[in-house]
Order: sequence, then C-alpha cells, then structure tokens
Amino acid sequence: MSKILDLVNKFNNGEWEEFSNIFGDDIGRFLFTVKRSGFLDYLDLDSVSYNDNSLVNEIMLYRLNEDPSYINTIVQNYLSDVEIRENGYYLRLRDLTELSEFFQDNRYSRNHNDREVVEGVLGEDWWEPYSDTVHDVYKDIVEELNERNMKLLAERVLELVGNQELSLDDYESELFRDMSDDDGRFIITESNVMSVVEDEDSMNSLFKGDLSDLKSQLYWLGDEAYNQAYNDEVYSEIFDELSTYFEGKHDWVTTKRGEKTVYTPYIKIRDIKTDIENFLNSFAGYSDTLYDYGDYSSMLRHYMSDNDDFLRISVPDYPEHRRITENINDGFPDRLYY
Repeated sequence: MSKILDLVNKFNNGEWEEFSNIFGDDIGRFLFTVKRSGFLDYLDLDSVSYNDNSLVNEIMLYRLNEDPSYINTIVQNYLSDVEIRENGYYLRLRDLTELSEFFQDNRYSRNHNDREVVEGVLGEDWWEPYSDTVHDVYKDIVEELNERNMKLLAERVLELVGNQELSLDDYESELFRDMSDDDGRFIITESNVMSVVEDEDSMNSLFKGDLSDLKSQLYWLGDEAYNQAYNDEVYSEIFDELSTYFEGKHDWVTTKRGEKTVYTPYIKIRDIKTDIENFLNSFAGYSDTLYDYGDYSSMLRHYMSDNDDFLRISVPDYPEHRRITENINDGFPDRLYY
C-alpha cells in the first residue's frame, strides 16, 4: 500500500495529530500531497466528520477550490433543500414566510421587528397593520375617485335613493335646498345625480341616512387600500434586500399528492458557491459543519448569525398616497355592491 494512501486511511480514522508534524501541522500541505498522489477521492468525509469534524470544512474548501464542480457533490449530499436545475440552484421553501428567517429580528418598525414584518407580508393570511385609516369618507375616498368610478358612484346613488321623494327634514345641504320644492321635497334624478355626488355636504348628509351601509363599505375600502399599499411597498423592499442572496422573485412548482394539489415555492440562489465558501471559511477549524445543518437555509442563517449579517428592511411609516389612490379606484367597483 502506498505510504500516502496509508496516511489517508489514518486521516479518515481520526489520526491526523499522529502524523501532522510531517506536514508542519498544515492540513493544506497534506491535502496538496494527497491530490498530487491521486488519492483525493479516498478521503472519506463521513469518517472524518465522525472522528474529528473540525477538519471537515477545510477539506470541503480545498476540494471546492480544486474542482468547482465539487459544489454539486456538496449540494446533493449536504444541502437537502436545494434543487439543481440547468440554469442554476434553487432553494425549496416550506412556504414564503421561511424567507423571513434571513431578516433581522431586533430592529423595529411600527412595533414589529423586521422578521415579523416580512413574515406578515409574505404570509398566506392578509396582513393588516393599519386600521381606522379613513377619517372623512368623502375627502379620503370619494375625492380620490377617477371619472369612471364617480359615474359608478352616481349610478349606485340612483339605485339606492334616486327617483323617490326625499325631504330636507332628513337630508340637509345647500344643494338639496336648491333642488327642493316649497314643501322641502326633492328628488335625485339622472340629470342631477352627478351634482349630488360631487357635492361634499350632500353626500355626507346621505351617508348619515340611506347610504350608511355604503359609507361603511367605503371605510373598509379605505383600510384595504391603505394596507395593500403598505404591503406592496414592503414586498418590494423585501425582495430588493433578498437580492443579496437570491435572483428575482419566487416561482411555484405544482405536485399532486393523491387528490391534493401542493404548491411549493422555489427561489433562485444568486451565488451558492460563494455562500458555501463563506460558511466554510467562517468556520474553518471549528466543529460547525454542513453535517450539522443539512440544508442551505440553516447554513445561511448560522453564517448570518455568527457574522451579525442578517438582512434588514427600511420601510416608511406610511405608504405612498399614489398607491393608496390606485388601490381605492381598483377596489371601488366591487365595494359598491357588498
């Protein structure tokens, strides 16, 4: 048996310290000698890990530097949540909220830490951090409506209170007084309804009466629009920050399990080789190995924790008014008929 192969076997059996002085206690020199002798594949990481796992990371680093394709061996054997595709490496997620674990959990925004915010925005349930956002339904909702929605509002007002006799005893505004007869009666018709919906006092008077249910729906619409705008802004911020480690957003893989359809999210890893090298370098000579973590997510979180390098988001306290207005107009037609 070759002398070098004999040393490889001893190394696998945890006897490195018995002959390390031959190589100046430098594992790199030993690995170089093993490679030059053609016995690199005889190194048994399972045995090394069992006998002295503080050597594992340096062996992986050496092999990865010598042969970049060795990354596939690492992925297949030690990163159970990574899928190799023709165009790269994809992280398989339990659900999207798993991405929140890469974010800081001791930075706060509106009484939520970053991780909680990310989990809320990416979760399946609708996240509503804001409530009571509408202070004046006419100013906050009606005045934000585009021309099309103002016409829809006019049609709905006609359906609810139009073409019937109304009284100034119940509804009071300067416009209604101008529209009324000597007995204080007036009728909202197709010819004057636009004047009514464009008049703040008239609409607020109607909102207190027969349009009270519609008013409640518009309050709900305001909260939805506000929260959706906030969620959209945070969502963009989340994936901007995730771009440090991932490319683009996620995709879904559909599988059938009996009668059940399962949707699994995947996201492309930007540079898995660098991520693995960073982990191996950070814990070279230590017992923290991929054997201990077994998947990419755990590996990355451990590296982030050790280097205080979790992702962070920075979102405004309030969403952009433009986004809120867009959401109000998008959701308005449906809210008219709740």
